[in-house]
Amino acid sequence: MVAKDLLSTDVPILRPSDNVDRALQLMSDFKYSQLPLVENKIYSGILTEDHLLNYDFDTLLEEIEPVDFQINIDENFPLVEVIKSFRNENIEFLPVQSKGEFLGIIERKTAFQSLVDKMVLSESGGLIEIKTKDGDYQLSDISRIIEQESGKIMSMFLSHDILNNLLITLKIDVSQISPIVSSLERHGYEISSYYASEPVTNLEKDRYDLLMKYLSI
Repeated sequence: MVAKDLLSTDVPILRPSDNVDRALQLMSDFKYSQLPLVENKIYSGILTEDHLLNYDFDTLLEEIEPVDFQINIDENFPLVEVIKSFRNENIEFLPVQSKGEFLGIIERKTAFQSLVDKMVLSESGGLIEIKTKDGDYQLSDISRIIEQESGKIMSMFLSHDILNNLLITLKIDVSQISPIVSSLERHGYEISSYYASEPVTNLEKDRYDLLMKYLSI
């Protein structure tokens, strides 16, 4: 899955010929606090509700300097790179461009829900985090231990903590993960944390925080 697959068709764009009143009305109607400013398929930046409230309602947007987060998302950016670009929490969406031409925007909620779906976090099961050193583990060995406890690895992602320890986060297809945790520990693996999960249909705050923690690499 790449950026062009995540484009939203529901978010309006602003034109330089629009005035502040129209921009604020669109934000109110569509429940956004910011919208992209685009002219002739060229992305100019973002206009925010707070900034627009400093101007008279009849002021044209071409007279207002937009915010530029200096984020250039190419249409072929992979999903994980798109997620990393959302680490600036002031951004509600990302502009997608191809050869300098504006294609559309990706909403934060769409990107994170897509990651949840891709990593099967929306399925029931559990999460196990193993802490180790780079190169000091064998995935085949970990998988064998888990399968001996009637579990199966559904997805995996890697990151590092502030001490540069390698964190291996595993999504397991069973919710009763205590036997798996115990077995991994008996085989010498350090379990830094684990979570029993239920099916989720949206990005709850704890899931969002969890993803951001492991994607801040």
